[in-house]
Amino acid sequence: MTGVLAASLAGCGGGRAQWLAGADRPAFDRMIADARQARVVFVGEFHDQREHHALQLDIIKALQQSGTPLAIGLEMFDMESQPVLERWVRGEMDLREFMAYYQQNWTISWAEYDSILLYGRNNRVPLVALNAPADLVRKVAHGGFRSLSPDETARLPVGVNGAASPSYRGFMRDVFADHELDAASFNNFCEAQAVRNNTMGSLIGGYLAKNPGRTMVVITGVGHAMRRAVADDLGKGLGLTTRVIIPVTEGLFDRIDRDDADYFVYP
Repeated sequence: MTGVLAASLAGCGGGRAQWLAGADRPAFDRMIADARQARVVFVGEFHDQREHHALQLDIIKALQQSGTPLAIGLEMFDMESQPVLERWVRGEMDLREFMAYYQQNWTISWAEYDSILLYGRNNRVPLVALNAPADLVRKVAHGGFRSLSPDETARLPVGVNGAASPSYRGFMRDVFADHELDAASFNNFCEAQAVRNNTMGSLIGGYLAKNPGRTMVVITGVGHAMRRAVADDLGKGLGLTTRVIIPVTEGLFDRIDRDDADYFVYP
C-alpha cells in the first residue's frame, strides 16, 4: 500500500515531511522503524476516505508485529465512552450492540472503521477514547468556552481552556477563507477545536503516564493529527516523543505546513 521513499522535501524543519509513494516495501518499513522510537504516532485521515483507514491499519499491524506494545487512540469516541471501549475489547459486547453504540456517537459509516475496531478487539489492543463530549464542543462552537457552566467544565480534563495557538488559528483562518464567518463565530469555532485538541492531548498524556510501556497510535482527522494541533504540546509539555503521518490528499498542501508532519504518504 505504501512504498519507496521518493523525495525529501526541501526546507522542511528537522528533516520532516518525506514523501512515500509506490508499492515498494522498504521505505514503509523504514518509516515504521522510525515510528517505533516514538511514544505517540499520529496517523491522520479524512474521515470518509477508505484508503486512509487502510493506511492506519497497515501502520497499526506493522507496529504490533514488530513487538511494540500498542494502544489505539480514537477521535471517534468521546472520553465518556471509555468504559464501553473497554467492554468491547474484553469481549463483553457483541458486534451488533457495539455497532449500534458507535453509530449513535459518530456520523461516518461503521464500514470505514470496522477493520481497526475489530483488530483492536481480536488482538486485545487497548482502545482509548480521545474526544471531548460532543454536547460541550457544540456549546463552545456556538457561545465560546466561557459559555460552559462550572459543571460542564468539570466534565473536561483539568487544564482544558479552549486556547488555540496563533499557528493553529492561522491554519483555521486559511481553511475558512471562503466562508463568511464574523469574528465572534470564528473565535468560537477555534475555541471548540482547541477544546478537542486540548482534551486529546490530556487523555493521551494521562494514558501513557499510567502505561509507560506502550506506544499509542492516534487515529484522527488531519486537522488534529497535524503537529501544531496536539503533537507539539505533547512534546513541549510532557516530553513525549511523537511522529506524525499524514496521507497525501489533493488540495491539502494549499493549507498545511510541511513542518506539520514527519511523513506524507500516498495511500
